[in-house]
Amino acid sequence: MSGLTPDQLDFYRTGGYLLVEDVLDPTVFDLLIAEIDAIVDTAAQEAHAAGELSELHADLPFAKRLVHIHSQLANPEPLLRQVNGKLKTEGMFAILTQPALLDIVESVIGPEILAHPQFNLRAKLPNQDATVVPWHQDLGYLQPDAEETFMVNFWIPLVDATPENGCMEVIAGSNRAPLIGHEHGLGPGANFKGITDQYLPPGEQVSCPVKVGGVLLIQHKTIHRSIPNHSDHIRWSLDLRYSDPAQPSGRDGVPGFIARSQAHPESVARSVDDWLALFETSSPESKRQVQAILDKVPERPVPEWDSKNE
Repeated sequence: MSGLTPDQLDFYRTGGYLLVEDVLDPTVFDLLIAEIDAIVDTAAQEAHAAGELSELHADLPFAKRLVHIHSQLANPEPLLRQVNGKLKTEGMFAILTQPALLDIVESVIGPEILAHPQFNLRAKLPNQDATVVPWHQDLGYLQPDAEETFMVNFWIPLVDATPENGCMEVIAGSNRAPLIGHEHGLGPGANFKGITDQYLPPGEQVSCPVKVGGVLLIQHKTIHRSIPNHSDHIRWSLDLRYSDPAQPSGRDGVPGFIARSQAHPESVARSVDDWLALFETSSPESKRQVQAILDKVPERPVPEWDSKNE
């Protein structure tokens, strides 16, 4: 595709979200899935050799294998940490730089595009409280200087996302809200920052099922959540963000990479090695300083919801 249509752009800018089907050929996920499979297989082989795992479950599909391995491990947390979060691999780089995604971003913010440092791979296991995410704004997890930076946020499933396995929900029009105070310790697992119900703005709460190849676009102020996974398989997904590299990212000291540039094409990262090289100049101390800033961000006042906010 060549970006969003005028009608899609209007809907996205006004409503704060947009579902677009068939953006990506499902085969673009093959390398990333193979990389995830390799991580899971290594853990399974080690656990099997230690007598902790009765079988490798190698015959199970991608969406189910980790479910069975997880249930047999005495301490599955190390494995879960490996397959959640910021996986910096060739497969992830290939998805971050997909022309179809960058075309969409360019149609929104123009040809200068930063692949934002805040991105995640997520494995949402069945009936796991720790992965039920409460209502929140992505901006609530960034430094406040990024409030006016327009970010194009993609939520991309690696398996079909449905209400049964924990698809996303959004509050339509909530992108027009300011940053709302986020409280710690929310969600069934009490492990997330989020917005309590009494401070939610008015607006329709929209369920957003997405098939593989489709994407859900939101903005960094759009209020959204993920619901419980009541299926028998993992809801694997990615959340990726893009912004203008000249604007604050809200993650000072943590590098993103230039994914597209009309003005400075020589600055574009051409390979995963280019991406990884950026982290050699990003010190652990700078990351600690960023986290210290985030920890001290004061609670924002709750807005008075009236017609100008709706």
